[in-house]
Amino acid sequence: MPAAGDSGTGRILPLVLLSALAGLLLAGLAADAPGARPARAVLLRAGWAAVLLPALLMACLPSLAAPSRMLPAVLALPHVDALSLPFLLVLAAIGLATAAPGTKPDTALACAGLTVATGQPLLCCLGAASLAALLRPAPKAAPCVLAIALAAALLPSAWRDAALPLPVLVAAAGLMGLSLLPFGGARHTAPATPRDLAGLVAGACFAVRMLVDWPSTPLAAPPAAFGGALTAAAGLLFALAGGLRALAAPDAARALGGMLAAWGGLALTLAGLAAVGRADDLPLLALGAFRALALLLGGVGMALLAAILLLRDIGQAAGTLALDRAGGLAGLMPRAAGLLALSLAGACALPPLAGFAAFWLLLHAVLALPRAGVLAGEIPPLLALCGAGAASGLLLLAALRLGTGLLLGRPRTPRAAGAADPPPARLHVPLACLGVVGAIGLLPGAWLWLTRAAGWQAAGLSGAAIPVGAQPGLFALAAPGGGGAFNPAGLALLLAAAAGLVRLLARRAGAAPSRPAPAWAEGAPPAPPWMPFGDPATQAGPALFAGRLDGVLGGGRATRAAAWRAARAARRTGRTGRLLADRLSDLAARHAMKLVLFWFALAALLHLWTRP
Repeated sequence: MPAAGDSGTGRILPLVLLSALAGLLLAGLAADAPGARPARAVLLRAGWAAVLLPALLMACLPSLAAPSRMLPAVLALPHVDALSLPFLLVLAAIGLATAAPGTKPDTALACAGLTVATGQPLLCCLGAASLAALLRPAPKAAPCVLAIALAAALLPSAWRDAALPLPVLVAAAGLMGLSLLPFGGARHTAPATPRDLAGLVAGACFAVRMLVDWPSTPLAAPPAAFGGALTAAAGLLFALAGGLRALAAPDAARALGGMLAAWGGLALTLAGLAAVGRADDLPLLALGAFRALALLLGGVGMALLAAILLLRDIGQAAGTLALDRAGGLAGLMPRAAGLLALSLAGACALPPLAGFAAFWLLLHAVLALPRAGVLAGEIPPLLALCGAGAASGLLLLAALRLGTGLLLGRPRTPRAAGAADPPPARLHVPLACLGVVGAIGLLPGAWLWLTRAAGWQAAGLSGAAIPVGAQPGLFALAAPGGGGAFNPAGLALLLAAAAGLVRLLARRAGAAPSRPAPAWAEGAPPAPPWMPFGDPATQAGPALFAGRLDGVLGGGRATRAAAWRAARAARRTGRTGRLLADRLSDLAARHAMKLVLFWFALAALLHLWTRP
């Protein structure tokens, strides 16, 4: 009996998928030529549908993703394995969402699909190097590091585990556009685009492919575990830096880019935890980390894609996305503002959505790490938990700042005051993305069932060796260490019941608002006629957001004022000291001989005075 991968369907589906990706890449390269006309949106959607449907079929029937033994060696080399399918599904959804009329085929998106689709490590390295050059016009370290990764791929397996983690880490960070520089929202954070999201997916796949799945022999535990721990720690640092850049970004698109970088760092952390679990022979730990990564890419990735598309339409309608200039869009663009609020809720790890589930699995994976019995062995997991909590808080604050500055308050410019909702047809794609986010968040078992073969491959499980705990449930998520379960649907029902009870009690109380004002005006009185855009002191924006934080923390404004006065006094004292030193040195240079004679005379007088 031939294997499933050697059947007719098993041979045709990977070829159809790779052919569609190659056609999209050629169409993108032809569209980049001077004078070329953009391709029709119907053809682009048909091409990405030809990628999505075979990937879905192979995800439902994992045996179809096995490499065929009946194909020639050249055709069997770039085979599509089960590990490629979750990343391919996300990239195909991005391609379908961005294939709008009048747009050119995205070469980087097709190149990311080909990089992810191949299960051969050397071809994956070459594709990642090409993708790094396409994502950033002037790449610095990524192509060089990918060349080092390619050289490390040729090393024997005894040296490979020790030499590969650092180049792969820098290469994956280059693909994701990560940086360790905080507080550089305008300089080091680019506006978020679908290409950046594709780079995040490709970078996560590259890290998992090279660190977790590639070695066919058993991993050498100390070097591989150290490489996984290094990747996880660096990912947390990248996540914290991305969250800080999102808080310091001057406009909504750059703030979303910082949030995208924070999620990219968390994806590297999950890839490192999967490598640690694989090296220490803990398959359930590796499986839990990979499932968290799959939920991150499927749930949070679609929420970020919806936010990117909505911000593009909002920017066209309001004229600007600067947080200190655009405001009051909740009343002017209610449909787009509502969808943006939902997408930000999915992108900042609010329960019970997929981002919260990914954080829940991440924390339980850290708790399931092997540790020594001494105090020094407890410190790294504790630091990892603190870093994950800080990254979650930064994401929540960045989403809150973005939403309040853009949607609440009153319009701050005449152009923003004339904004209106885009046509309903332009909101269908973000609404579909949010539908996927809701489905994955409430029923994570369905998405994990589609990606079950990829998780088993990443954990080193196959055939009859798959334990009962490795089977995904439909509603509940199991902790990697077996310490509990998370049921998003039950939590959603509980929250809905609490909201319904609060609404019922409010209606029964019949309390009227003290001041009839729109909700987005935050109860402020109507503006006087000479302020058509409202009183700036009552508008919701970055300054008011910082003021509210000062009010919550207590004493922040007074402490900042005292520190500012002390800094001014220090600068004034230093300036006066420098002027005095310059004056004294100038006087000494002019009257040097007089000073010498004066000191001689003073010394002689002191000598005569002290003589007995």
